[in-house]
Amino acid sequence: MIRVPAEPAGRPSVPVAGGEVFVRRSRVDEEHGNAYTAWRHMGSPRSPRPGQLDVLHEAAEPARAHSRLPVRNGRTDLPLTLGRHEITLVELTPLQDETPPWWDERRLLGREPR
Repeated sequence: MIRVPAEPAGRPSVPVAGGEVFVRRSRVDEEHGNAYTAWRHMGSPRSPRPGQLDVLHEAAEPARAHSRLPVRNGRTDLPLTLGRHEITLVELTPLQDETPPWWDERRLLGREPR
């Protein structure tokens, strides 16, 4: 378990194997992953209609983001800024870059190779 300081921003250092990690962050707060807030914004319907239920189901999904971080000396620093009443789940997966040596994103995007 990672303990984040009481202040909202921090950079917890986590032990990880490998050279880089894939980071997946799921968060719930007053605006993200909160069906109650969406229900209140709808006017608190007693019996939500099917379209409203769809919106509430979508609103209940956590906000998700992903990134890639380097590992130095067996650790990675997580740049976390927590919002008010936010709960965050961070999943770290060590990765091995399997990109073929011939891969050139510039060519994929229609730009000329340098």
